[in-house]
Amino acid sequence: MVSSVLLISCTSISLLLIAMQLKRKTRWRMPPGPAPGVLGDNRWDVPFYQPWRRYTEWHKVFGDVISFWLGGTPIVVLGTLKAATDVLEKRGNIYSSRPRNIMGGELLSGGMRGVGMPYGPRWRNWRALMHAGLSIEASQDYKTLQSLEAKILLNDLLDAKNSEQYALHVRRYAISITSSIAYGVRVRDMNQKIVKENHEIDRYLSKALDLSSSWVDTWPFLLYLPKPLQWFRREPERMRERDTRVYLSLLSDVRERIEKGTAMPSIASKALEKTADWGLSDVEIAYALSAPWQAGVNTSVSIFVIFIMAMLHNPSVMKKAQEELDRVVGKDRLPEFDDMAQLPYTHAIMKETLRWRPILPLGVAHSNICDDVYDGMFIPKGSRVQANVFAMAQDPEMFPDADLFNPERFLDGKTPTFIAGFGFGRRICPGMHTAMNLLSILFARILWAFDVRPVVNEAGIPNLPDTEMMDGHVSVQPRDFAYHLVPRESSVSVVIGAEAARAEEELISWT
Repeated sequence: MVSSVLLISCTSISLLLIAMQLKRKTRWRMPPGPAPGVLGDNRWDVPFYQPWRRYTEWHKVFGDVISFWLGGTPIVVLGTLKAATDVLEKRGNIYSSRPRNIMGGELLSGGMRGVGMPYGPRWRNWRALMHAGLSIEASQDYKTLQSLEAKILLNDLLDAKNSEQYALHVRRYAISITSSIAYGVRVRDMNQKIVKENHEIDRYLSKALDLSSSWVDTWPFLLYLPKPLQWFRREPERMRERDTRVYLSLLSDVRERIEKGTAMPSIASKALEKTADWGLSDVEIAYALSAPWQAGVNTSVSIFVIFIMAMLHNPSVMKKAQEELDRVVGKDRLPEFDDMAQLPYTHAIMKETLRWRPILPLGVAHSNICDDVYDGMFIPKGSRVQANVFAMAQDPEMFPDADLFNPERFLDGKTPTFIAGFGFGRRICPGMHTAMNLLSILFARILWAFDVRPVVNEAGIPNLPDTEMMDGHVSVQPRDFAYHLVPRESSVSVVIGAEAARAEEELISWT
């Protein structure tokens, strides 16, 4: 018995030493980075809170491309737009997969959530469906819907009493547009069943995708235990049954409306009409339709809050946009999509909001399907490759005075729109154009209708939010802060009220 234990112990230690030696040899050829710790990785060097700032510091020391280890996984971080473009776009044929996520991607989702799906036939089918519903051409079809919902949102904001209510109304706006695009059904009440069910799904999904709290993602060998001993899989598999039931029910509702002739155009209706074109089962379609909700709702709310924060800190920017809006639009009507070409400064505010404080500071990780060499640096197969979007947004060569919120940087015709937060290559967000349309009409109408004002304390000093304090690990949002939306003119309420009433009538068929 003792000899067996000694044999197992010696074998384990030998294997560990061999693995560490192989890692060291590989490390010599990989991109530079911090020296590994005692066990051969850098887990104690990477902070849980805002790790992108630490990576940005390392870029200054080691270069645009850095690497380190977390457990047995090599991490490669790309710190410039050029490096990310070279690797993730120009070599997209090998960098279009995703790192393995056992808890959230496999046990909870059965590998059916497209954002985290590994590259392969199933992902290509998913992408084809998303492209059909969210391409730049398709995004034009949603402008009327987005405009109508934005009018109703303005009316809701007029009645709101505080920043919590503002955020709730913006969330409904984003949810309703997303639900309409995915399923052909809008959301007027946050107490609707579809909202509650998706909220519960998203809450558990966020937990499951957090690799730091997942035993099996840290130690994948646990999957070799007999299934009855795999305690970690019971809850996600139970939640997967619930999620599948909810998603199939939503798809069934669309099928029923198609049969009755009452279905509104949606990604779901396109999918059901051309199922054979994409080679997807009902379950795969049902999960695919959840993607716009998961990717679009929280991100839209976060970007709105960052926009508000920027206006509080830069009232002169807000004033300049309002002068442009008054000159082009006037005060008797709302801005429309057709006005955007004549509102370059207002539109540039949306672009600068996306750059100034990116809500996905490290994007979504890629993984390479084979060994690669970039600029003389070895990137082993299966690396977790991340774009440091935060560092790119702060690049002084691309964006002088990068910490300054300055929309004018996009007016020279030379600075491209900063879309790194939407991803790279074949994995770029398929809903990018729809999202930017949603934000552009929202920001223009908020600035046309309201002054964004800070809360003032007893001493008469404005309480401004800290622009560096962000909550979240993957997707971030400023910490809660108070502010006021004050109508610029008494006539604002009249114009908005009339437009909102007409919008409600036009949207009846979507309810």
